[in-house]
Amino acid sequence: MVVMEDTWPFPDKPGSIWAKSFLFKEISMQKKLLVFLVLLLILPVACMARDFDGFRADVPPGWEVIEEKDAMVGFVSPDREAIVTVTVASAQDVDPAAFAAEMAQGLGGSDIMEEDGVYSFAFGDNGVTVVHVSGADLRVISIIGGHPALEGLMDSIEWR
Repeated sequence: MVVMEDTWPFPDKPGSIWAKSFLFKEISMQKKLLVFLVLLLILPVACMARDFDGFRADVPPGWEVIEEKDAMVGFVSPDREAIVTVTVASAQDVDPAAFAAEMAQGLGGSDIMEEDGVYSFAFGDNGVTVVHVSGADLRVISIIGGHPALEGLMDSIEWR
């Protein structure tokens, strides 16, 4: 390496090779930091897709996920205004109409409504449960409350 005479012993003196390369590195680091900060701000806004036992869903930012081993998954909004539970269990020897009726009775729910093998009922001030069988799976979704991200969460559920 050749050091120019006028910059020795002050390699950081303006105009020196060292000062220019340091400035270039600093700008490069500033750009990297800016990109990193932008990613930190953007990424939490995007939903995070997660796989669960029997389904996949996009978890909205800030929502808490509570998993019961091989039974139920709960999604709780950050402000606790909405709660969604999704259960996938074996449908062997289960009558979905009777199952929905038992749930409705236990929750003090409304009469069961049936449409194309899908059973639903309302409960409490703003709760609803949907029960249906698909193949070997009994699928149950309960929703309590409301939240702007709720529709996106429900639309993102992909059964497996």
